[in-house]
Amino acid sequence: MKSKQTILKRLITTSVAGLMLLAGSSVYANNPPPTIKVDAPNRYIVKKGDTLWAISGRYLDSPWRWKEIWAANRQIKNPNLIYPGDVLILCVIKGQTLVGIDTGKGCAGVEEAITKNTHANVTTTQSITITPLDNSIPPIPLSAIQYWLDRAAIVNPEDLETTPYVFASKNSNLLTSTGDTIYARGVALIIGQKYGIYRIGEPYVDNKTQKVVGVEVKEVASGIVTAVAANGVSSIKLLKAYEEEVREGDRVFVGLGNYLPPVFYPTPAEVNRGGLIVRVMNSISQAAKGSVVVVNLGTKNGAKAGDVLSVFHKGALVRDIRDNDTPVRLPSEVAGHVMIFKTFDNLSYAYVLDAQLPLGVGDQLLTPIDF
Repeated sequence: MKSKQTILKRLITTSVAGLMLLAGSSVYANNPPPTIKVDAPNRYIVKKGDTLWAISGRYLDSPWRWKEIWAANRQIKNPNLIYPGDVLILCVIKGQTLVGIDTGKGCAGVEEAITKNTHANVTTTQSITITPLDNSIPPIPLSAIQYWLDRAAIVNPEDLETTPYVFASKNSNLLTSTGDTIYARGVALIIGQKYGIYRIGEPYVDNKTQKVVGVEVKEVASGIVTAVAANGVSSIKLLKAYEEEVREGDRVFVGLGNYLPPVFYPTPAEVNRGGLIVRVMNSISQAAKGSVVVVNLGTKNGAKAGDVLSVFHKGALVRDIRDNDTPVRLPSEVAGHVMIFKTFDNLSYAYVLDAQLPLGVGDQLLTPIDF
């Protein structure tokens, strides 16, 4: 029997497959089509290691608007998925420039598929071939964000206060690892249930209110509850430990699991306000392409996985020699783009898609703008 996750993937991809052309954002609904790069290839063979963002960048000056020129072939493939070996071609069909998958007939085949879609009964699903997500081209290299998807989270401070904490081990060791038994005190856990053991990291403080809006935690081990005493103390046998050992004070709660949205494509963000980069991960001060950052936009602001934002770097201070050497701040300019890939209430993890300059804490985030 197929898992619920597989069924969910198919339901979502089937609903998406019914669309012929996918608009990237209501912000661009009445705008001219995105600009094709002058040196855009007319034909491109998708290779292993490609990413959707990189391929979109080969064709578009505004790669976040890729959906607006994608020619969806409903009868053959999920319109949002491409695979190594697919041949992408640039076609002008009925006056509109589109990128489609060559099925052997060139642009004529792409136009034929679109014509069939127009006259097809979109409520009929028997003729739709749903292509699995496995081996498809991801929007970004998943290996770059796997740790943050699987083992890191930002939790609300009030929720963290109620979670059980590690206070002892069977061998009276403060440091324990795989196979050891630890004891957690607090809310009684469920016997036979697997839990994650998390290390508390640095809090996130709102720069305006000075209130803690989130606390970062990372999973250091996982275990199964083997017993619960009347006083609420739970025994946990460690099944797996990562690069760090369990310590006294670590928190215990249900594991994060493998977090990966079934649909994960870069699209222009539609958040209700601008934001800021508030932390560069991996203990470095500046972010470059491929880095992970934390932004102060979360689900409460309308942020979702796949949202692309432009990063504006503060302009330099220069002295105006005609005004007594008065320092003048130059305008902020676009320095790169980030894509949100994991959201929480007030904050999100984001991946740096590109960066013309080093990005850092305090850089401003806005919805991408076409120039």
